[in-house]
Order: sequence, then structure tokens, then C-alpha cells
Amino acid sequence: MWRRVKIFHLDVDYYHPNIDSWVHFAIDHQVEELLLKLNILWWDMWWKGYILSPLLNNCSSLTKLSLRGCHVSSSDTISWSSLKSLSIQNVSDDVLRKILMGSPVLEYLKLIGCRGVKGIQSRSLRELVVDSTVVESPLEISTPRLLSLRVKVDFFYEIMRINEAPSLVEAELDFDSPAKSDCCLLKDMLCKLQNASQIVFGAWCLRVMLPLKVKDVLFSLPNCKCMTVHIPFRQFSFPAVANMLATTPNLEKLVIIFEPSDWSSLWYESDLGSRNEYSKPQHQLA
Repeated sequence: MWRRVKIFHLDVDYYHPNIDSWVHFAIDHQVEELLLKLNILWWDMWWKGYILSPLLNNCSSLTKLSLRGCHVSSSDTISWSSLKSLSIQNVSDDVLRKILMGSPVLEYLKLIGCRGVKGIQSRSLRELVVDSTVVESPLEISTPRLLSLRVKVDFFYEIMRINEAPSLVEAELDFDSPAKSDCCLLKDMLCKLQNASQIVFGAWCLRVMLPLKVKDVLFSLPNCKCMTVHIPFRQFSFPAVANMLATTPNLEKLVIIFEPSDWSSLWYESDLGSRNEYSKPQHQLA
């Protein structure tokens, strides 16, 4: 006789007829770790996802939850009082807000394909991963206890702001964006990384650094010991890397990773040409 289920993993096609009964079985037996991976066939990409049972929204036994191909209703209240780890795909901004409000001890959050998320606010998060091809809205992060931030986004339509993250010791800012290269915005972002010992930079950060002179980089990341730079091959620039090095006086290890050019690189090259036609005086990053 089943009394309690510690780990329940379900990896099936989304149309399987027994999904509901399996999920209810896990809930009824106070599951602690639940992984739901519902596979979508390429000709069914229009499908929005399996609608989770409302019973799961108040499952107090959950400590770890991973959802793929699932849909959480925005009209439901969520209470995951014991949840510490969550990985979720294609969540909306409204649903994520409810999840964070209803998960008071959540420490790890991974967002996959979160193109519409606008804000991440949590006082309990220790590790945050944003892994998406595209993010359409400006993304603001307020997480006072966050230790690790990893942002891996191919393309931001807007830009990301770190409003509050004083405890960060590890950061990965590997993204690109058509947003105007703003020195003040970059400086504000990097000032949140003062305690970070490991930092990864992507294309947008380097593009902002490119037009500056080393003497104009008037701030530092004194605790950074290891820096990794992801550079599209056709955008490599020694001055941009030199400017990054100027911010890290105590650096011990530098890793440069060349990446293949893609459509965002082509955008950058055409945009760079148009901006050069209307060049403005250089501004100090201070």
C-alpha cells in the first residue's frame, strides 16, 4: 500500500489519457519532488500546454517542482508553502507573481522561455536562472538575498534592470538587445555586482563598452577573480575587452569564448553603421 511518494517523474506525450490520474496519485500521496515533462510534437506547437489540476496549486508537501509543457491558470491561487526549487516553462508575468507570493521559502527558480515576464520579486530566492530565446518586456529583478544570477537570453526586445541584489557573488549576463547602448544603465547594473567573484559578460555589455576609452571607465569590480566573455566572432574588439579588464583590478582568470555569428550579429552590424552616421561625443562611464 502506497503511503507517501518522495519523487514522482512523468515524461510522456501531452495527449496521454492518464496524465490527470497520475498527477492526482502524486498529490494524494504527498509527493515531495514532482517533475512533469509533457512532450509536444512539432505539428502541435499551437498547443498552450496541459492545464494543471487545481489540487496541485495547494500541495503543501512539494519541495521541488519542474514543469514542461504545462499551463498554470492565472485565475487560481497558489500556495506552495514548502517549495524550495522550481523550474517552469513559458510562465506568464501574472502567474509568476502569484507563484512567488505563494512560495515563501523558494530558493531556486529557473525560468525557461519566459518571453512575457516583466518582474521577479522575492525575498527568499538564492539562485535565479533565466534561460530564454526571446524576452519581449523590460525585466526588473528585485531579490535581496540572491547569491547567483544567470541570464542566458539570445535577444531582449527591451532591457534588464537589477534593482536589488546586494548579496550576489556569481553573475552571468549573457544576452543581446537592440536597446540603446546606455553607459549609465550598464554602470547601474554592474554596481550591483560589487561582491561578485565570478562574472560572465555577453554581447550587449561589450557593445556598451566598445566606444569608451580605458581612462573613462571610472568604476571597478574589486572582488571579481574570474571573468568570462562571450563574443560573437564578427564582433570581437580588443578595446572592449580592455575596458572590461580595467573594471577588474584583482582579476586572476580571463576566459574569452568566441561564438558563431547569428541574426542578432547582423542587426548589430547594420545598426552600428547607422549610428556612426550620427556620432556623438563620448560619455564617461561615471
